[in-house]
Amino acid sequence: MGPVGRQVRPAGLGRTVLMDEAYDALLALILDEGLEPGTPLRIDTIAKDWGVSPTPLREALAKLENTGLVVRVPHRGYTVAPLLDDGGFRELMGARLLIEPYSARQACERDSAGTARALAESHRMMEAAAAQRAADDFRAYLQADSAFHATIARAAGNRFLSAAIDPLGAHIQRFRRFTGGRVTDTQEALAEHAAVLGAFEAADAEACEAAMRVHLEGVAHRSFGH
Repeated sequence: MGPVGRQVRPAGLGRTVLMDEAYDALLALILDEGLEPGTPLRIDTIAKDWGVSPTPLREALAKLENTGLVVRVPHRGYTVAPLLDDGGFRELMGARLLIEPYSARQACERDSAGTARALAESHRMMEAAAAQRAADDFRAYLQADSAFHATIARAAGNRFLSAAIDPLGAHIQRFRRFTGGRVTDTQEALAEHAAVLGAFEAADAEACEAAMRVHLEGVAHRSFGH
């Protein structure tokens, strides 16, 4: 597998970047460009292409290694990690089922109305992307999907659980992109998100928890059915 081809510096990324900015840019590179497992991520090459210092890139890749999205090969540097196998995917969904229903309950109890407003925006973005039904909207759809889940994680008020959600969602995106090729369950997912949103609008914490659990169980079932 050859190295990442020449990449234009991501929009909004200046010449002086922080580790968190580099992390977000590298994560987008891995997901949005659909980099295949084993693709080398050469720090010096990316730094030169983007016109940034290699230091934040090095720190960001170390953080990505902890998420399991990249791996460090001795004497070779970092590469895009292998995709999860079925067993790994089941473990991933098990982790999400432990974290996200609980987070939904906590978020509802802390600020149901504020969370509902933010979720409504992500839901509208998902609907718009789904309506296009084009491969180019695969990215926009999954970004809105991730934003929906991240909103709940942040609103729950537990920074450790919130930090765990991003890499879990990223693994889901990679799994579905490489195994399914395109999103085929938009109607089911939108209906499940609408149920979560409705529970927040009703300020029903128990219903928020239950609706999130139903959604994640649906995602797991449909992902294995691709």
